[in-house]
Amino acid sequence: FVNSADELFGPIGTSILHHGRVTKHIPWTAFSLKSSDWERVNDTRVMISDANDIQQYFSSEHQPTLWCAIPAMEELQTAWESKCGLIRFTLYKEAIERGLTKIGKYYNKLDNKPVYVLALMLHPYYKLAYIKMSWGSPEEQAKERNQNAKDWHDEALKVVEKMMEEYW
Repeated sequence: FVNSADELFGPIGTSILHHGRVTKHIPWTAFSLKSSDWERVNDTRVMISDANDIQQYFSSEHQPTLWCAIPAMEELQTAWESKCGLIRFTLYKEAIERGLTKIGKYYNKLDNKPVYVLALMLHPYYKLAYIKMSWGSPEEQAKERNQNAKDWHDEALKVVEKMMEEYW
């Protein structure tokens, strides 16, 4: 479209004015994307698709999805951390790091909501083994940008015990 628009429609109407006089008309072809521009568009699509894929986990009409929250955030974090280290995404490193900071902010807020731990514990696939395997020790968490490093295996047991006491 852009390549043939000048012939079909004339100048885009975008002009550069200097002291009230038109000094240059900008042709439609000035807005053509080069192959390097399309590579950037594709890279952006790849990064955004990570977030879109995760968002789809929460779009179920047939079953509750609360148990997806923590694994989904971890999956997105892992995907973006891996992209952050790739040469292909060097141009976007700062944006990816800001996204990781935002994910971390909300992920850490889950610490104050025992319902997420309970949803994992009660899910037949995840249970306590997932927490032990995925979250590791406080030392492992500290290495992985977790400022609120805890022994989550122990924390999860405390959450379950407390909720069971309240329930009974």
